[in-house]
Order: sequence, then structure tokens, then C-alpha cells
Amino acid sequence: MQSPKEDVAFQLVQEPQDSFVPLRDAESGVSRRARGQSYRTINRHTSRQRLSKLESMIHEEHSKALIPTNVMYVTVLISLLGTFQEGWMLSQLNYKYFDSNCQKDPIPDGDCIMFPGHSKHEWTMNVTSWIVGGMIGALFSGIPADKFGRKRTIFLGACVMITGAIIQVCSNTIYVFSFGRMISGISSGLAINVDNVLITEIAPANLRGLFSTGLQVGIALGSLSVTTAHYALNSETYSWRILVGFPIVLGALQILLNPLMTHSPVWLVSQGKIEEAGKELRRLYKPCNYDAILEAIVESHEEEQRELTGINPWAALFSAKYRKQLIIAVVLCSAQQLTGVDAIMYYSSSIFSIAGLSDPRVGNTIINIIRTTFILVAAKIMDKFNRKTLLCTGMTFMAIASGGVMYSLSHTVSAGCVGSLALFMAAFCLSIGPMAWMVSTEIFPDFLHANAGSTGEVFTWLGNFLVGVFYPVVSSDDKLGNNAFGIFVGLNMLFVAFVWFYVPETAHKTYVEIQKSFGIEEPPIETPSEDDPWNNEKKE
Repeated sequence: MQSPKEDVAFQLVQEPQDSFVPLRDAESGVSRRARGQSYRTINRHTSRQRLSKLESMIHEEHSKALIPTNVMYVTVLISLLGTFQEGWMLSQLNYKYFDSNCQKDPIPDGDCIMFPGHSKHEWTMNVTSWIVGGMIGALFSGIPADKFGRKRTIFLGACVMITGAIIQVCSNTIYVFSFGRMISGISSGLAINVDNVLITEIAPANLRGLFSTGLQVGIALGSLSVTTAHYALNSETYSWRILVGFPIVLGALQILLNPLMTHSPVWLVSQGKIEEAGKELRRLYKPCNYDAILEAIVESHEEEQRELTGINPWAALFSAKYRKQLIIAVVLCSAQQLTGVDAIMYYSSSIFSIAGLSDPRVGNTIINIIRTTFILVAAKIMDKFNRKTLLCTGMTFMAIASGGVMYSLSHTVSAGCVGSLALFMAAFCLSIGPMAWMVSTEIFPDFLHANAGSTGEVFTWLGNFLVGVFYPVVSSDDKLGNNAFGIFVGLNMLFVAFVWFYVPETAHKTYVEIQKSFGIEEPPIETPSEDDPWNNEKKE
């Protein structure tokens, strides 16, 4: 931690005509950029906190000096409409009467209101088709994001979102409806990746946590909103068609408001559009030393490109050097779903019905309120505890809660079922939920973040798919029935053991220290030169 004396070493003073000069050279060598090295190199040797892409490229005090304009808030809010759609789609079909008594002849009034007479296998296909689309969208999201930019890709995602919703609204068979859900899934997978990249490239230090939390809050609010909308459904076909058509509104809003967004300056620099990047910096932040910040971004990008010369990132990712990190990332990203959260998000209505709850919608509402609340709590406490402590403690409580679900279902204790699932969701939000991605990012060098992220995302959606497909099978009366959550008891404890014995602690450690825990020695940082142009900024 820097002393107060060091904290003011790089303060910026505003002069007439918005010119800026450093008050004095920083006394600490850390705050002076070495000749030939960017702040990116210095930050990964010295920073003991997670940095956004933007923060990693510029001086710490420049990052602190960035004050966002309203344009930044508008850009982030518009992008987060995509995560709201993901949450909406996640719980859209989690309504008891969409799939109740569909095999009976005749079907009781008010039951099986969506495509009456469909089979259990057809309904599972219906639920999981969105997951398949999400996997496709996540896997290929980097192509348009890198080629056309984050802003245009969000526009493209909105068009896909509208297309998927229109197909669902107009569908006359469950197969057409499932195809529409798959298209919507492509939009969801694309949105979460591109939104995350955009936020990490524009968020200043004081808003990084808020904006990053916004991704998860957007999903949680989407799920809460759709479960609330379930209260308005009736047995008429038009009611569920209105429900599945709501993403048309979200997509239309993103398209109409897209011109108000900015392009990412980091992406513009990567495309060689330096002048445009400078203009976007001026739109995003109130008056500051734009030129110094832009120069730092350019130098960091050039350094990153030099590091990648002659390196195939995919080959490096699967090399022996990073094998342990890759195994950890794959296991944690899979565990995020295999611990059981998706069984709740997709099938909690059926679970509550078996437990004897008269109106499963009440249970769904409680679960989603808990989820939204504890996502906000997690954002406040995650950096105050060790990663391994939170992961192991959280998944232990998830195992206990899974045992509580088994007992409640076997003895028809509705209150116990609601309480157990609420405990499960709270523990998930404080542990593996947000931390799977956090730890998976921290253990890789930045030139592998994109490739490791894509790989982890695929395994996240794959775990999602496996739970979505197999939970209805194993929970059927002729299989495990009420004891199906016993699988999640075992998996949670297995993942606790994996984290405890295999995953190194990453909290409050520099990138270099984390790599050393894997036996990788990073080259030492060069001694800063006295003739350092980064600290000799000219007064304009």
C-alpha cells in the first residue's frame, strides 16, 4: 500500500485551456515508467488488486483521475440490456403450468398451456435449446467484437435477440419454438462476453466494481422480472406469447439507443484509429490529461503485440507451461454450473410443487430476490477475504443446502425447501458464482485472457447444458426421485477438495507472485530511466 506522500506524487493540476502537468516527479520508482516499458508491465509486477483492461494500461493516478461523463453511464446501461435478456431467458420457462400434466388424456384445464401434449423429452429440448445457442454465441462472440467493435456487435446482438423472440412468438410447434430459443441463446452468449469486454475497457477505477457487478445484477433482475411476470399469466395462449415476446422490446431499445453509445478507445487503438480513440476518451471522461492516457494505451497495446510476435495463443494455452492453470479454469467454470444452480433456475417450480408449496411462483420470487441481494453483498466483500476461503466455505454450504432440499422433498416440507434453496443461492452468489471467472482470469497472463475466457465460457455453457438435460432424468420417480440433489451434495464436496488442494490463493497477490506459485518465473522489471518521457509531460 502506498503512503499518503506517494499517493499525491502524481496528482494532476488543471491549468487554463485544460492543460495538465504533474505536480512533481513521483519519488517511488514504481510510479515512473521505465524506458521501453509500458504501465502494463509495471502494473502486473506491482498491483495487488484485480485491474480492468483500461487500468492495466495506464498509470494508477491517471486511472484515479478519470471522472466519467453521462455518456459512459448511458453506454454501460444500454449494453446491460443484453444481460437483462439473458436473465429473462434463463427463467422464462420456469413456470409450473407450462409443463404440468402434459401426458394426461384429457389434460386438466389450466395445465400444459404451452404446446399441449408435448413429451418430457420435448420439454427438455425446449429448455436446453437456449443453452446450445448461448454456447455458440459465447464461442464466436470475439469474431465480430474484434472486427466490428464492441458497439456494433451489441447492435448485432440486439438484432439476433429480436429475431429469436419473433420466432418464439409466431411458433406453432414446440420445435419451432425451441429453434427460436436457440437463436435467443446466441444473443445471450454474445451479450455477456461483449458487455464484459466493453466494461473492462472503459471503466475507471472508482466504477470498476459497480459496472462489473452490473453484469450479474442485470441477469438477476431479468430472472426476477420474468418470474414476477409469471403472476400475470393465464391459460390463454396469448399470455405466454406476450411473455416470450418481451425481448423484442429490449432489442428495439438497444438498436434505437445504440447511436448514444461510444466505441471502446482500447479497441480503436488496436485498430490503429488513434485519433478516433482520443475523441472517444473525451466523450467518456471529464477534462483530464487525455494525451498522456492515450499515449499509455498505445504503448501498452504495442508492447502486447510485441509479446505476441511468433506466439500462437491457442498453442500456448494448451502447452505444458499453462496446463495446470487451464485445468483449474476448466474445472472452476464447469463447477459454476455443475454444483446445481441451474437445476434451481430451470426446474424450481417443479421442485417447489413436489415439496408441497401451493404456489411455486412465490418460491421463485424469493429465490430471485435472494440472488439479486447477495450479488450486491458479494461485490462488497469479495476482495476482503481470500478466494479459497470463500470458495470452500460457499460450496460447503451449498452441499448442506442440497441435503436440506433432499430432506424437504422426501418429507414434503415446503418451508424447508424454500429455506434450503435460498441458502444455496446465497452461498452460490458469495462463492463459485462470481469467483469462478475471477480466479480463472487471475491465473493467466493477459495475452491469454481472451483464449482462456472463450474456453472457460464453453465449459460453463456445457455444464449448464448437462444439468439442464440430465436433472429431469435423474429426478424422475424411476431414478433418484427426491434424492436427485444428492448428486449436488457429492459434486460440491468434490469441488471443495479440488480448490483446497489444487488451486493457489490469488487474492492480494501480484501477477508475478501468482505465476510463481505455478513455477513460472517472470523476467524482472527494468530500473526506470532518469530520462523518462512519461513523467516529463509538457504543459500545453
